[in-house]
Amino acid sequence: MTSEKLETVKAEIETFLRGVLDILEEEAELEIEGDLDDELYVNLTGSLFILSEDRTILAALEHLLRVALRRCVGRECDVILDVNGATKRRRADLVRLALNAAESARREHKRVRLDPMPAGDRRMVHVALATFPGVKTFSTGNGEERRVVIEPDGA
Repeated sequence: MTSEKLETVKAEIETFLRGVLDILEEEAELEIEGDLDDELYVNLTGSLFILSEDRTILAALEHLLRVALRRCVGRECDVILDVNGATKRRRADLVRLALNAAESARREHKRVRLDPMPAGDRRMVHVALATFPGVKTFSTGNGEERRVVIEPDGA
């Protein structure tokens, strides 16, 4: 992707979010990282009372942002919308949990069952451990009880 195209996309993100924040009468700083070939991370920082760290509201806004970007770019874009870094911290915590559980599974030659979690969190665990040597992952359970299981290779 060209630098010029990325700047156009970043401008589109900023225009879209500034419009939403104006409607909500909120002020925030925007930080945009990443690229369209991988993932764009957009962090809103400030005292955002309406846009709390509640994932329901953020997921809806993230969806609308993806629709706006699809019109701008002509294809789907992977965008993570965050408020005050909460999602980034959650991701780091999940990766740390996954790595510790994988190490335990490998060391003790036993399955480790993680607590039930949403699909996005489970995916993050699977991706984090995809190249971790000596273990494999899979999900089990249904609905809100679906969880990741980490087991040593050959178990």
